[in-house]
Amino acid sequence: MQYGKHLLVEVITNNPKGLDNENFIKGVFDKIIRAVKMTAVLPTVVYKFPKKDDAPKNTASGLTAFSIVQESHLSIHTWPENNYFALDLFSCRDFDEKKAIRIIKKSFQIKKIHFEVINRGIKINF
Repeated sequence: MQYGKHLLVEVITNNPKGLDNENFIKGVFDKIIRAVKMTAVLPTVVYKFPKKDDAPKNTASGLTAFSIVQESHLSIHTWPENNYFALDLFSCRDFDEKKAIRIIKKSFQIKKIHFEVINRGIKINF
């Protein structure tokens, strides 16, 4: 039995712009949720981390955003100081991960991207 599909994405950007911007990330989430035909049940929650005392002056702090959808969740964790983010999309039903990847590629200046899909429940059920 399959319990869901889990898209795991890691990105290195050429420019960290947007990785510390709550409204930008919420906009990307909205686009992904609509594209894969999911339904948000609550507004996206964002936690912006405080800037570290020893961080360079022009370094932004990262954030974590989470959206609960009827079908499961969408989340992101950003590290602007490293031009990096990790994004997860999990659903109890099938979705077109290529649509989510297209939106990510259009929304960020990507230097490197790695993604994989894990079908949940396959390896534990026997």
